[in-house]
Amino acid sequence: MKLTRTILEEMAHVGKWQKEFFDMLIQTMLSIPNQVNFSSLSRYSGVPEKRFRRWFKKAFDFCTFNSKSISQVIKPGNELVAALDQSFIDKSGKATWGRATFWNGCESKAEKGLEISLFALIDIATNTAFSLFAEQTPPDDEIQSQMKSSNIPNPSRIDFYLSLFGKMRDIVLKYTLYFVFDGYFTKKKFIDGVAEMGFYVVGKLRRDADLKILYNGAQKKGRGRPRQFVGKCNVNELERFDFDQEVDDNTKLYSGFFWHVSLERNIKVVAVVKEENGKRGIALLFSTDLELETLKLYQYYKARYQIEFIFRDANQHTGLGSCQSRNKESLHFHFNASFVALNLVKIQELCEVDSNEKNHAFSMASHKARYYNENLIGRFFPRLGFDLTSIKSMPIYQEIINYGAIRSRGV
Repeated sequence: MKLTRTILEEMAHVGKWQKEFFDMLIQTMLSIPNQVNFSSLSRYSGVPEKRFRRWFKKAFDFCTFNSKSISQVIKPGNELVAALDQSFIDKSGKATWGRATFWNGCESKAEKGLEISLFALIDIATNTAFSLFAEQTPPDDEIQSQMKSSNIPNPSRIDFYLSLFGKMRDIVLKYTLYFVFDGYFTKKKFIDGVAEMGFYVVGKLRRDADLKILYNGAQKKGRGRPRQFVGKCNVNELERFDFDQEVDDNTKLYSGFFWHVSLERNIKVVAVVKEENGKRGIALLFSTDLELETLKLYQYYKARYQIEFIFRDANQHTGLGSCQSRNKESLHFHFNASFVALNLVKIQELCEVDSNEKNHAFSMASHKARYYNENLIGRFFPRLGFDLTSIKSMPIYQEIINYGAIRSRGV
């Protein structure tokens, strides 16, 4: 892939042999039709399995690589938001580093396995998420051991997630001031920590959130504390919410400013009201930026779901959960490499697609089929004495490359 080599050439601190290995690794990962592990990487590349195991233990600057690759498709003026989310990785074996009890969203229960935290950037214009950096969540005892020097009493996973922001802060600030999270992160310690680093938070509240109505009337003269609140907001009745706009026939947005008791701060709250088949549903979104437009707040949170597609495609097509190693460094390399491979395919397609094309749908399955076909032809035909130089420019070649793809390209 030309894009991989171009970015690697810009990374002067990466050695020649590591550049060659990484380029070969990405091409092989995209050519494997089944599980991506050391055995399959060796079979489809012709490189000894030992070489993969050795290189996976070496450090690589994935964050810089992803940042440089993302800059290839981010147009000046595009709105970006950052997101952080976790994914459960099923992993057996007591000797695997980081194996502990984590929440498995697919099964809706806590299970033994691994957990990774992924930082992603989401382009609002193209509604596309790009992975930036992934870090494995340590077990609770390991977190307490790692954070002894931070003077935090009884550090928890929330403290660990906040520590990751210290690593990513400067890079993310180059792109956006807004971070989007799901309802799990709506906790005072987390919101305060992210705000202290210079970010605005966009998130989701519980339906029974304790919101107090702010008092904006005249204050009585004399002694005593000035009046702050009128009472508790009745969310079901949309008390003190103002109608803002209609997104579609079934969705309306209402907004208001309230004091959140648990977060101990003023926030802007947007009630997303959906009415279908005579039933009414309400979801509460919020932002610590009191001046953020209601529609943008709704769009930012809605775009957060794109990070879920990263996890889905990485699991299905680039081997996110199929690493054979139990080593901490190798697991870290494998997780990030799977996200890099997915990133590069997305970026390459965005560079090639017509900017005027509407309703463009990304299909990782189609790209995997094409990479597999191209790798197969490139291995067999030269050994049979065929020169593919002139054949590659023929329409029939593209037709063969697209065999098995959901969406054809270049025909």
